[in-house]
Amino acid sequence: MWIDFLLITLRFCALGVAATLVGLVWLLVEKRGKRARYDLISSLTLLIVAYAWFYFALPEPSLATTIMANLVSFVIACLLQAIFLGVMNTTEFTKLVSGGKPNGAQRVVVGESRPSKLFARGIGWGIGLGVIAMLVFSVMNVVDAKRVALNAPVQSYSSTAQAPLPEITSSTKQVPVVNTPATVLTQVNNSLSNIPNANVYSVDHVRAQIYRNKLVYAAPLDFDGSFWRYLRYKQVDGYFLTDATSKSADPEFVKKAMRYTPAAYFSRDAERLMYAATANSGYVLMNNAPQLEIDDSGNPYYVSTLVKRYGVTNRQDFRHKGVVSLNAVTGALHFYKDLKDKPKWLDVAVDPTTASGQIGAWGRERNGWWNANGFGGARQGVMVAVTKAGTEGDDEDVTPMLYKGQIYYQQSLTSAKSAQTSVMGYAFTDAGTGKSYYYKENADAMTPDRAQQLAKDMMKQTGWKPKMPMLYRIAGKPTWVVSMLDTSNAFRSYVYLLASGNGTQNTVATGSDAETTLAKYLALFGDSSATTASGGKKEKVQGTVFRTSIADDTLYLMLNDKKVVYTVNIKTYPFARFIQPGDTVSFTARVSGTEGLVTTKVADDKLPK
Repeated sequence: MWIDFLLITLRFCALGVAATLVGLVWLLVEKRGKRARYDLISSLTLLIVAYAWFYFALPEPSLATTIMANLVSFVIACLLQAIFLGVMNTTEFTKLVSGGKPNGAQRVVVGESRPSKLFARGIGWGIGLGVIAMLVFSVMNVVDAKRVALNAPVQSYSSTAQAPLPEITSSTKQVPVVNTPATVLTQVNNSLSNIPNANVYSVDHVRAQIYRNKLVYAAPLDFDGSFWRYLRYKQVDGYFLTDATSKSADPEFVKKAMRYTPAAYFSRDAERLMYAATANSGYVLMNNAPQLEIDDSGNPYYVSTLVKRYGVTNRQDFRHKGVVSLNAVTGALHFYKDLKDKPKWLDVAVDPTTASGQIGAWGRERNGWWNANGFGGARQGVMVAVTKAGTEGDDEDVTPMLYKGQIYYQQSLTSAKSAQTSVMGYAFTDAGTGKSYYYKENADAMTPDRAQQLAKDMMKQTGWKPKMPMLYRIAGKPTWVVSMLDTSNAFRSYVYLLASGNGTQNTVATGSDAETTLAKYLALFGDSSATTASGGKKEKVQGTVFRTSIADDTLYLMLNDKKVVYTVNIKTYPFARFIQPGDTVSFTARVSGTEGLVTTKVADDKLPK
């Protein structure tokens, strides 16, 4: 790694090193050995300082950054050489930099120094070229916006019919993701006390991934303390895995001696190892901290995404993505310049920030920079991602989801006009290949942040907060599934909202578990699959009605001596609306906990046979 950083330093300072060598040779030719020694010592000191700066700062190794760094190093080197080749006062130095003729009477040193004049002019040239370069980079950043956006690997569809929405039906019974990252972090931190040396560790991030065909969260331990504490332990003891779909899942600690982590130092610092191995490759390591991913054998790896820059701009060239993995136990590092070459276990080769940036560039600037950002721009076709409704990305605008064994990042796109709350379409980015897919929404569907607000208002009396709205296809209907958390981030309830339903009572269902909520939701639409969708035990029920309540097309009833709320779809069983307390009834229902879904006609002794 140390040699790699030396090569990186030379890459950024090549012009400065060249100018220094010319100055040293000139001093030796003029037989000014003492000055040459001082020059060499000063230049090496500056090179060491530059080496340290690059090691800590990890500047982006793009073409634009490389050019600017070289010009800065050239100016500094020319200044140093001008000093050693012939000391001048301020007036003469200013004239040389500006291209004027120096006044020989003002020289501090006796004798004409042509090399000193050349290096002084070099300072002027370096500064001038730096200003020109910055202007060119700024202009190209605008000019290339449309080309970069159109080059992004985004495939567009005219409807949501083929969208990779996880489908929940009576036959598949796919369970929605219930555990949010906030829930998992809370659970894991509650489990830290059972870990040896828990006082030196922290857990502050999780990563969704597929582990042995299940969607899980991986949460690594990290050092929480000083450099001296790191020297004492030099490794973390392992990581946690948590099922993403079970509300009763407990974090499982996997013991592994992980020596190569983002919180380690020197040659075990994961991020610097990755940077050193890739900085001279033409790819740019994204700013996200390396994330933990586990292979199917339980081996931990830190993974980071890389992209190329487009020309001399700071824009990402989304056509070229790579990924680097680092074995957290052995330190073995692999750099895959083509995502097709990555190992199969590596599910999330593209991080959420890169996915968000790709959709953001395509949605906003595919019709040009001025159209989207310019004064009086038409904003034709401009779409922006809904922020603060996801779980990942710089603006919390993406949410990872599982679809047919692959992780996708789900985003909702809406109008750039903030007052609008309808979805224009949905974007899905394959976390394994980096390809994105856009599906136009033709119905009046609500945005995920509006779904969150409606869920919050519906349960205002509980004080629970909505998190992680995810779009599913339930019985063919795009549906927002919102998790409700209490103040300790523990899961409390689901809220299912028809995406095009605008939150009306007959398009929303709530429940403490996925099966019951699904049954209630299907019953809202008179879906026959509701009779088999509910989980729980099928029971024959008979008793006297204690209380009833009707909301829209749903009857809720309780029987004497049974702490169960039974739900009856009035659309399916229209006479049920006339059931009153005191009636003796019998029916079949599927019961889960304190909730039951009536699946047959309700026989009532007070109603006509």
